[in-house]
Amino acid sequence: MTATAAAATAPLLEVSGVTKRYPGVLAVDDVSLSLDTGQIIGLVGKNGAGKSTLIKIIAGAEHADEGHLHLNGEPLELHRPHDATDAGLAFVHQDLQDVGDLSVAENVMLGLGYPRKMGLFVDWAELYRRAAEPIARLEADIDPREPVGELSVAKQRLVMIARGLAQQAQLLVLDEPSASLTDEEIDHLFAVVRRLRDDGISVVYVSHRLEEIFELTERVVVMRNGQLVADEPTASLNRSSLISHITGHEHAQTAAERRASRGVDGRPDAEVVLEVEGVSADTGVNNCSFDVRKGEILGLGGLMGSGRTELVRAVFGADQRQEGTVRVHGREISGNHPSESMSAGLALLPEDRKTQGNIMDFSVRNNITLASLDRHRVRPRVPAPLGRSEKQAADRRIDRLSIATPHDRQLVRLLSGGNQQKVVIAKWLDQGADVLIFDEPTIGVDVDGKEEIYDIMEELAAEGKAVVFISSEFSELVGVCHRVLVLHEGRIVGELEGDAVTEPAIVEICYSQH
Repeated sequence: MTATAAAATAPLLEVSGVTKRYPGVLAVDDVSLSLDTGQIIGLVGKNGAGKSTLIKIIAGAEHADEGHLHLNGEPLELHRPHDATDAGLAFVHQDLQDVGDLSVAENVMLGLGYPRKMGLFVDWAELYRRAAEPIARLEADIDPREPVGELSVAKQRLVMIARGLAQQAQLLVLDEPSASLTDEEIDHLFAVVRRLRDDGISVVYVSHRLEEIFELTERVVVMRNGQLVADEPTASLNRSSLISHITGHEHAQTAAERRASRGVDGRPDAEVVLEVEGVSADTGVNNCSFDVRKGEILGLGGLMGSGRTELVRAVFGADQRQEGTVRVHGREISGNHPSESMSAGLALLPEDRKTQGNIMDFSVRNNITLASLDRHRVRPRVPAPLGRSEKQAADRRIDRLSIATPHDRQLVRLLSGGNQQKVVIAKWLDQGADVLIFDEPTIGVDVDGKEEIYDIMEELAAEGKAVVFISSEFSELVGVCHRVLVLHEGRIVGELEGDAVTEPAIVEICYSQH
């Protein structure tokens, strides 16, 4: 067989025996897989399973200690990320890498060379024309002249995909592409991915949302502890078997099973801890009222843009309220500043743990004690910290929440997403909060990490804390919450309780408003 014929029958990409070691860590352990032209595969695994390291090796951002890559049957040598771009490999990362101050066209053609007039000046008309071609292939309503920073997250991701098309990509890797997208935007993203597949472009789809893996992919590749532990047709798997591959053991409760195992009665006669009456804010929150009792987990559901985050920010005082009152243990909170809410025992764990929940370059210890520094001082009125007290507090929370860290001095940015989220929880537990608001706490967290966060919320409720849980995944609300409030356009439009909390019921309320 000739070299040309061999290349024609070879997989698009072959990864053979790839291994990557870091000091004390075997990040990727003898991984081999292949990807055919025009195929969508799902890449799944817990945080720390090796997915990101494998992607970095394919992108040329890391170098394998052992193993080889082949593209269309030919050896693929990647010494830097630009080599991967030249080879037709494109990557859309979870943390968007668009340049917000540049136009869509400038972002699409970034790194590919801008067309010039007389070799000196950018030919803007030609630049816009070239950028418009891949945008049109995506059927995206995006103006090439518009600044990327003014686009929605969904459109910014499409700009990144358009950049891959502009570089004539053969392979597109999408890392958690649906994060923060609405259902409608996710449907459009799926349509785009399927069109790319039909055009002969291969796609690696990385996601912790297993429903998306089942809906979109043809094959699923599972990594665990740096090894490839499963490579199977998607149709041969179900949720339980896939979670079993991911976790290495049977750990696949459905929402209904979880709900049945823990009970859903809550404490209907318990003391009301949080009272919200007629709260409105200029962020779109409109006359919202609810309460939460000791030992209760209250869910806030709704489609993206329904006002869930805006409501809890107004309750907490992160956004100023125009109208309404908030009381914690009967004490009214003015809403002028979060510090008053914190003093009253109210805590908000924000959706963006990297920029709002933690200080990523601080240690685990310093993040945990950040909200309670007054309790860790040499003297009550002396601002000098008492290191021994801080360490003891941090060690207690690390042990209580099983935070996976080598020591309390580890930088938070070096932890997995799930453990970063636990650090945020630990901070508010050390502060002594009685009402904890969890805003999308499981985004970007692996299956085991999600279960641990559910367990933490349930333990807090069992201790008498009041918990508010916001999630875009209705199955999470069904499996964890005693009651669920459904929001639409900043209003509370429905309430479900006990056995009435089901996914169809939540969906029906959401869509009956349209």
